[in-house]
Order: sequence, then structure tokens, then C-alpha cells
Amino acid sequence: MNVTNNPFSEEEFNVFQQLLAPLDERQLAWVAGYLAALSVRAPGDRTSLPEEHPDSNGTLQSTPAKKLTILYGSRTGNGANLAKIALRMAVEQGVEATLKNMEDYPVKSLEQEERLLVIVSTHGDGEPPFQAKTVYDFLHGKRAPGLSRLEYAVFALGDSSYFHFCKTGKEFDSRLAELGARRLRPVQLSDVDIKPEDESWLKEFFGQLKGEPAAAPVRQAGFKLAKALKGTAAGSVLKSNALDRSPANPASYNRKNPLQARVFEKINLHGRGSDRTTLHIELQTEGLTYLPGDSAGIIPVNSEQLTDEVLAVTGLQAGEKVEVNGVQSELREALQRHLEIGKLTPDQIGKLIALIPDEEPVSLSSPDGAVATRSDTKTGLAKLTENPSALQEYLYGRDIVDLLTDFPVKLTAAQLTGLLKPLQPRYYSIASSPNAFPGEVHLTVALVGYEKNGRNKRGTCTGFLSDVTTDDETVPVFIESNPHFRLPDDPSTPIIMIGAGTGIAPYRAFVQERELTPGAGKSWLIFGNRHFETEFLYQTEWQNYLKSGALTRMDVAFSRDGAQPVYVQHRMLENAKELYDWIAMGAQVYICGDMRKMAADVQQALSTILQQEGGLSAGQAQEELDLMQRERRLQLDVY
Repeated sequence: MNVTNNPFSEEEFNVFQQLLAPLDERQLAWVAGYLAALSVRAPGDRTSLPEEHPDSNGTLQSTPAKKLTILYGSRTGNGANLAKIALRMAVEQGVEATLKNMEDYPVKSLEQEERLLVIVSTHGDGEPPFQAKTVYDFLHGKRAPGLSRLEYAVFALGDSSYFHFCKTGKEFDSRLAELGARRLRPVQLSDVDIKPEDESWLKEFFGQLKGEPAAAPVRQAGFKLAKALKGTAAGSVLKSNALDRSPANPASYNRKNPLQARVFEKINLHGRGSDRTTLHIELQTEGLTYLPGDSAGIIPVNSEQLTDEVLAVTGLQAGEKVEVNGVQSELREALQRHLEIGKLTPDQIGKLIALIPDEEPVSLSSPDGAVATRSDTKTGLAKLTENPSALQEYLYGRDIVDLLTDFPVKLTAAQLTGLLKPLQPRYYSIASSPNAFPGEVHLTVALVGYEKNGRNKRGTCTGFLSDVTTDDETVPVFIESNPHFRLPDDPSTPIIMIGAGTGIAPYRAFVQERELTPGAGKSWLIFGNRHFETEFLYQTEWQNYLKSGALTRMDVAFSRDGAQPVYVQHRMLENAKELYDWIAMGAQVYICGDMRKMAADVQQALSTILQQEGGLSAGQAQEELDLMQRERRLQLDVY
């Protein structure tokens, strides 16, 4: 083909050819007409072609197509990736769409929106992620406008293992309707992974925007939902040269294709006499790339003991064939490597109730010899679901063995695997800098162990990592990017790092990186744990960093060593003036650790310091903290 007068770059022309290659004659004819119509519009007019509708006399009248804004808010990269995928699908379906991040979205623009696709996750105990907080608060506040001209749909991201599954998405959906907006589709509740039904929901949504019936098949997008579009900026309209239809690099590692990493080293960081264990684990990870602040996703294997207990309580045969995620295996293999058997989720109670037939009472024996009837079991489960607080208390620390012991139900292998959720990765903040330790990932892992219902239990992943040896055993690992927990772009910027327990992990990576960075600014670490003698994690390393100047200052709080508990927030308040001075001169503040207690207490301490040293009111201090988060001067990695 002669391309002498081709106005495109080579890359753009290649993409153009790739877009046209799979089209049949009818589709090519439509594209030719569409492009011809585009060519006769006024220069610079990039709006969609008008839709034509007959008036009462049958004459065709043009109506401008409504523009779609894809508005996303998510703490991790999942929401952003899905939003980019949605934008790509919109382009493939001929829908003009703009991608915008809630974090920097001007809330007054909501009144001008015509169509809105909201993609939002839920964080922690049913809270909106900080990235969505401004939009969320505006919609739920007194200044929220009427939105009667708006059409919308909500795609909610969540994890059903948490009690408030997709709560933020549900609240966006109901609030937009309350403000007069018209719901185009019921809210989609996506559980952890993007599934075929999620993809179908998106396809039908874009088909609906084009006027197709909801159930009409929509042309398959030329990509997998698991693969996000790279380099698409928020606030931009997708252009053709951003479309990448090349197959994924088979050597790229992700949660579907983890690296099998050898274990270099495994050390107990606690001193002799400690009643707890925190492991320092070094993995050989040639082929993985990451930045300080990122997390490692570990795909665990359930223990032999727990797998045996599940088989015992169900009475099922280990070698029975089952199908999980389209793959056939023996039941033992499925339980040990593919299904979540170490914890319960609220929806599993309802699923179990549905598996109990409504018929004459039949006696069922539990492993402890107790006898119940089907009606007793069903009544007991139903009663449990009536009280959310009681249900939440029951689920905590229990697993499928506990459930089927307390509420005996005879299940087939297929019913059991249908009741259980896919085994999920566990995420750990990486405790190493890739520049200090090329080809390695270091982890700081606190082992979980407890007694419940007369059974000794271990954490699924911490137990797995505890059992792995350095004798050529491997750990499935991939990188989870964390763009909201990064060192400053300007290395001379001072940093304040606050954490407790394993929350120290990313700071080890930060200090290693700053030690290798010319012109790095001052750094201050505030660390807490229970005991100085046995739980001062990486003590020798911190002392060496203080001597070398890589770490400027360190304050510690050991809660169980004194007459009164002392935590990191107490050390902050003791050094309020110095902390305020650092913040005033532009220091970035980091918080890593327990979300429910430590992180909240640290943020309250920061508020107190801003009030005490900066003369702000409580409201002004909160506004300043919110501004610091928006400007990335305050960053959190909490769990």
C-alpha cells in the first residue's frame, strides 16, 4: 500500500491497520461512512457524530450524543486499571468518553455531566478511599446539587471477605438516585477479581449507550480485562495510538502468572524469649521490577492439616474430581491450592442456607457427636444472619471447619467448592530497595497464630511462609504497585516515617534507597513495638544508618516496657514542635501499619500538633491534613 502521503506517524498507522484488520465488509463500509462524516465537520470539532431521530412528521432531526465521563476513585491501582479498560471499551464501541480521577476532579463539574460511569472501591471498614473522599463528601453534603439531567451507572469494587462489601459503591449509587439522576443499570458489585459477569456488565452498559438492547451481544473487545491500558492519563480522551493489541509478554509476572521465587534467607527478627515471631524473608526475584513503597503479592498454599480437617468434617473423598475456575482437579488439590478454607465471609452463610433443602427434618451428626436436624441447622443459620453484630463476631477467626461443625450440612464436593471462594494473594510491603538489593525482594512477616473453638490456628499465608525452607523451595510472588506510597520526586525533601510492628518494612526500603541517592534530604523514623529487648526490628541496621547519616533521627516507643503504655503517637506529641517545624519546611509524612487503631491515633496526633503548634482550629487542622494527602505530603499504607 502506497503511504507516501500518509499523515500519520509509523506507530499511528500501524495501530490504524490493526484496528481495521479484523473488520468484515459491512463493518468497513460503516467505518468509511463514519470517517467521511467526520471529515466534513468544522476544524477542531471533536464531538461525537449526532444521533438522528425522526420528528412527528417523520423528518430526521439531529440530537447531539451525550458525552460520558468515567470517574474513578481507588486506593490501589485496581480502580484506575479498570477505568482505563472501560475507556478502551468505550472507544471500541464508538462512545466518546473522558477518563477522570476523583482525586483531582472539580466537584462542581457534576452539574454539567450528562452521563457518568462511577468506578469506586471500598476501603477498610466500609469507608470511601481517600482518593474518592472529596467527591463522596460533596455528594453527601448540604451543597450537593440536583442532578436530574444526569444518567449514570456505578461499578463497585470490593472484597466480600469484608463485612461492608462494596459499601462505598452502593452509597454512590443510592445517593446519585436521591439527587435526581437516572440510573442506567443496577450497581455492579465486583468481588476481588474481574469476572466474566463484570465484563458482560460493562459491554452491555456501552451497548445501552449506543441504543442496543441490554441483552444484545456486543462485539468482543480485543483485549482481556486483566490487562489495563498503560499510559492513559486521567482527564484525557483516548486516542487511537494508545491502543495496544499486542499479546501480553509471556515473561511478565502478575497474580495470574506469578514468579516462583527461591527463598534466599529466612530469619526470626525477635530476640530470645519473645512469645511472637516476625520473619525476615529474602526472595530471589530476577525478572520482577518494583519501586520502594510497592507490595509483594504472595499466593499461599493451605496447610495439609487444615485440608485434612475439611475433608473430615464433610466426609468427602480426597480423590473426588471437581472443577474450579474451569480447571478439573482432585478435591484435595482444589482445597489446598485453589480455594479459601481458612476464613469465612458473610455471604457464605446465605449460600449455605440455600443449600439446605426444605423437606422433612433429617438428623445430621457433627464430628463431635452432636445431632441436629436440617430444620434446626437452617433456623440457626438464619437467626445468625438477622443480627449483623452477632454475625460479624461469629465470623471472626472461624473457618469452614468451624461452620460445618457448628451447623452440620451434608454437602457434595461440587456444593463445597461452590461455597468456597478462590484462594486470594496476601500482600506485604516490600522491605528492600531494588537498587540496594538487585534481583531480590525482602519481606517482614509477623506470624499469626491463635486458638479458637478449641482448635489451634495459623494465618493462611504466614503459616505457608513459616513452613517454606531455603532448600530449593519456591514462593509464588508478583508485584502490586502502590503509587500512593512513594518517596518524594525531589530527593532533597525531608521525610518523616511513622510505623509500628511490621509497618517498619517500607521504611527499610526508603532508607536504603535514600542512602544511595545523592543529595538526599533529612529523614526521621518513629517506630513502635511491644518490647525493646525482643521486638526492636532491624535494630542494628537502624543504628548503622544513624551513624552513616542515611537516617537523621529515630524515636522509638515500646508499649509494654514501662508502667504505662507508650505508643508512637505519644512520641510524636513529645516532639510536637520539631515535627511541626519539619512539616512546615515541606517534609513528607508517611504512616504505615494497623488501620483501625494506630493509623487513626497517629492522624489524631498530627491534628493535635497542627492545632498546638500552628494555631489552627480542629476543623482547620483536618482540612490541612486532607490537603496534605491530596498533595501527597501525607501518604498512608495501612491495613
